[in-house]
Formats: sequence, C-alpha cells, structure tokens
Amino acid sequence: MEDPYDFEEDRAWFELWNGQRGMWLQHQLDESRADSNLPHWQHLYEAVDIVAVRRAAAFLMDRHQALRLSFRDTPEGPRQRVLFDFDLDVPLVDLTGAADPTAELNRRVRAEAATPFDELATPPVRLKVFKLAADHHCLFVNVHHIITDGTSMRIFIRELLLCYRAFAAGGEPELPPLATTYDAFVRGRREWLASDQSKAMEVYWLDQLAAPLPRLRIGDYDAPADAVVNETLEFDVEADTAAGLAALGKKLRVTPHILLLSAYAVALRDISADDDIVVCVPFSGRDTKELDGVFGSFVNPLSVRVRMSGADPFEEVVRRTRAVSVAAYAHSRYPFTLLLDKLDVESRPGRNPVFSTSFQFADFLPPARQTSQLDLCLFGRPDGDRLRLRLNYNSRRLAKSEAEEVRSAFLAVLRTVVEDVTVSLAALAEPLARARRATRTVPAGRRRLGALRASRPGTPNA
Repeated sequence: MEDPYDFEEDRAWFELWNGQRGMWLQHQLDESRADSNLPHWQHLYEAVDIVAVRRAAAFLMDRHQALRLSFRDTPEGPRQRVLFDFDLDVPLVDLTGAADPTAELNRRVRAEAATPFDELATPPVRLKVFKLAADHHCLFVNVHHIITDGTSMRIFIRELLLCYRAFAAGGEPELPPLATTYDAFVRGRREWLASDQSKAMEVYWLDQLAAPLPRLRIGDYDAPADAVVNETLEFDVEADTAAGLAALGKKLRVTPHILLLSAYAVALRDISADDDIVVCVPFSGRDTKELDGVFGSFVNPLSVRVRMSGADPFEEVVRRTRAVSVAAYAHSRYPFTLLLDKLDVESRPGRNPVFSTSFQFADFLPPARQTSQLDLCLFGRPDGDRLRLRLNYNSRRLAKSEAEEVRSAFLAVLRTVVEDVTVSLAALAEPLARARRATRTVPAGRRRLGALRASRPGTPNA
C-alpha cells in the first residue's frame, strides 16, 4: 500500500503500546501470523438485511479509531496512525447451494480463522456474512490482536448487532459517546512512563520477578518453539463442589477467581514439584472509566507469583494469593513488554520468559482452541449451579494424558479443600496422586511428549 504521507512531517503517527510491540515484531518476522488472529462468529436464525449490516459496520469503523489503525516501520521504530476513514468490505457469502451448508460453513470458518493478515498498512479487520438458509445466517469477524483484545471483541459484536437492529428497523443506533480515543490513550500512557508513579511500579515488578524465576516443569520443555498446536479439554465443577466453593469463598472473603487460582497453583506445584509458581492473569488494561466501551488493544498480562511449602495449609495459600493478586492489580498499569526489557530472564524464541501458564475466571469463555504459545491456559466461568472450565494446552509440548492429569489434580484440590480448608499441601499430595493415576491413559509403546515430574529436582532452575 503506497503511503502518500511523509513520516517526518506527519505528527499523526504515534508509538505502539505494550503488547502491540511484540505483535508487530512477530508479524515482521513472519512467525505464525495467524496466531495473532482473534476470530468470532455469531449465528443469526433469521433473515438478514445485508445493507443494514454494512451500514452497521461502517458506523463502527467511524466510531472506533482502533478499527482504522495503519502500521508502518520507521527509522525510529514501528509507528501507527488512525486513517481518516476506511471502507470495510462486507461480502455476503451464499452457502445455500452446498450439499451441507453447516459443514461448508465450518470449513470456511476454519480457513478464514487460519488466514493471516499479510499487510498491516491496511486496518486488519475482516467481516463476512454467511447465508445458510433464508432464516439462518452467520456473522464472521476476524481482527488482528494488534488492534483488539477479548473485551474489545465483545464490544464490537454487541455494538454491531445493536446497530444492525436499529438500521434494519429504519432507525439510528443509540450508543453513548466515547469518553476518549485510542490515540489519546496511547499518547497519554507514553507520557505517563516518565512519571514517579511509573518508576515506583517498575521497582515493584523488578522486585516481584527477581531472578531466579521458576520454570514450570511440565511436559516437553525442549519441544520446538515454533510448533504450536492448541487443543482443549472441556470440563465442569459439579454443583455440590461449586456450592462448597461458594461458601468457602465467603468464609475466606475472596472472589471465586482468587479461590480457583489458588487451587490451580497448588495443583501445578504438585505436578511440577516446585514450591515457586508464576501464573499469568490477563488484565483488561481498562483501569479508568473513560476506557469503558472503547475498542482497542489494552490487555496487559499480570504475573502472580505464589511461593508455597508443604507445611502451608490451603487457606494460607489463598491468603497469599489474594495479597499478591491485589498488589499486582495495584501495579497493573506498568506495561509487561517494557518490563521484559529490564528483567534478568532467559530469552527463548516462541516462549514467554516469565510464565508458561495462565488463569482467568470471568463471565465468558474464549473461543475453543484459542491460539496461545503458553503451555497451559485455564479459563473458567459460572454456569448455573456449576462452574464451566476449559483447559487449552499446546499438544506439541504436552500429551493429552498430561493435560488430563492437570485437570484431575485441579479438581482433586477443589474437592479436598471444600471438605477441609486447613489441609496442608503435604497432606494433599496423596489424594492428588490418586486422582492423576486414575486418569492416566498412555497407549502402550507411545512416547509421551514429556514426563510429569514426580520428584523434586535438586536445582530449582536447572
């Protein structure tokens, strides 16, 4: 795409923020470009007015600056700017002639989700409407992570449907005005980096993540870094255990997120045989009310480091996890990517040098098989009287049997602590071992990608 603007004279260009930097570098290196896609699709069991859909898309392109971002490399580093306007093409794809429209839709959605954005000089947004029948359509949107995050995708889908309904009914969308813009957010945060508050947050994180950092000893750590194939395990926490956890959370005065994160850390400790566990907790990055409703890439990964010992009762681990999490949120404005430049960590291509796993409990689950270079990602949400969980794992580094052992250990922790929150981690070892053995199914003669460590290594970071 030819750029008519002279960068030196055009002050509309501004620096990238936080995770955008890493995604730009990954794109420039041509590394797994489709891994940065955030696809979403929504079925509509009704006739669809494609003209109203296109009007709704144009309305949102005008409303949200991040949907009109253009990127380029410069002698000063990568820069972005907001295009004055951008005409997003919204094709209607008719699948009604296919022998099996649903199967054809699934094939096309997989192909679309795996198609990278080769050019970031053009806003990396795609929107299509698939027609399966006169009263059945599917909206498919795919956006590059460099301009969006999970919260923004939910904003886009919600507002797209609201605008579509309004235009289809002959009216106008009623959306509240946005309190700020994406470029104002980035420019303001770049200025904030020079503040005393920023320096204090930097000191906190450098202390919190001081070397030596633990390495999650699970699966095949030395598997090729460029091989990422994500698989998922879906499972539930049964109603009686979920009720017990709710009561336990009230007793300990913690949220379900903190309680489940504590249990996850304990399960990982048992499996990896390490008393020091670092878990990534994605933070929305929307730390002021003025960012509510704004589309863009705001997410900032927080590192929750939990140190434990066999003598600790589970309730003490919960208190420790809560304290560390509260402190992490209090220092959440400092960008993780900038922190990486200052930490004493080993850099390995295709691997995050601080953590290998993430945890998030919210009111939604991300799309199944969401691409991640982390070994394990555990997501949870409430589901009536149960809890719905999804474990994403990289099958190039972990066998399915290993992921199943993680699930079994996690559930065993939950069932045990509901009965006795004072149980020590040492006492938990036997019920966790039984749970893992009960689900260990490795076909005879088949090499597992990595052996779950059953004994504590002699050197913490060997």
